[in-house]
Amino acid sequence: MTFQNIPDRPHKLEDLIQIIDKQVLSAAIFNNDDINISIFGFADLENISEEQYAGDTLFYIITGTCTIKTKNDNLNLKAGDICKIEKNTLHEIHAENSFKMLQITLKKA
Repeated sequence: MTFQNIPDRPHKLEDLIQIIDKQVLSAAIFNNDDINISIFGFADLENISEEQYAGDTLFYIITGTCTIKTKNDNLNLKAGDICKIEKNTLHEIHAENSFKMLQITLKKA
């Protein structure tokens, strides 16, 4: 097991992913049977439709702002914020303006 898409020299987290107009980009950093770590870049007005994971997920907002919508809440997040979405919780991710985030998902409950 090894990290992916991480330079050998020090690097800014925000520089590991680009933002491209009209796209959501992602890059895996680490993935095994227990955990998935990925970085995302959302262009203005892009989103990820309803999804859920079998394990808890942490979202860390690197740059910009976003809204994570669940059945019970709209979480407005900005750079530096972190939040947890409980396992098996349907959620959507929306970008009014471009943003970058780190996602860490536990694959097993």
